Amino acid sequence: MTTESHDHESHHGHHEHGHGLVIVLVNETPVKFHVHEATGAEIKTTAIAQEVHIEQNFILLVELPDENNRVIEDDEKVHLHEQLRFKAIHSHQHVVEISVNEQPVKLHGRRATGAQIKAAAIAQGVLIQENFILQEELPNGTSRVIGDNDEVHLRKHLRFTAIAPDDNS
Repeated sequence: MTTESHDHESHHGHHEHGHGLVIVLVNETPVKFHVHEATGAEIKTTAIAQEVHIEQNFILLVELPDENNRVIEDDEKVHLHEQLRFKAIHSHQHVVEISVNEQPVKLHGRRATGAQIKAAAIAQGVLIQENFILQEELPNGTSRVIGDNDEVHLRKHLRFTAIAPDDNS
């Protein structure tokens, strides 16, 4: 008998807690979601419906704890949780498309470190890992290694390769 009443109690406690509601910030404005997963496009649509002054064609960035922002593509699914912060910005803010292992990778801003380039590539589906060695392919046919903390001045058509640390090719 005791187990039953105890069970009932904890069950009841869960439901009082606005079940399934997640509040995230978009441009510092709270936006309520009733789902725990949404695509970039859905996040923008929901924010617009809740009076956030952005437009559907804005670029959505998620603010990460280490001060970096990562672009969320319209069809990319995001796991929503409390305190998640997004920024939506005009698309004419600086976006550069570079290539990593022959695949296009979009980066925002004018500079990025080796670690940021690899993180962006991984997030955008390039099959590499954080510990891979990043090299910039130079126009003269040589390449230079970009360390995780080395800053690269981003411009269009930069080409990088990332290789596993134990691959000496």
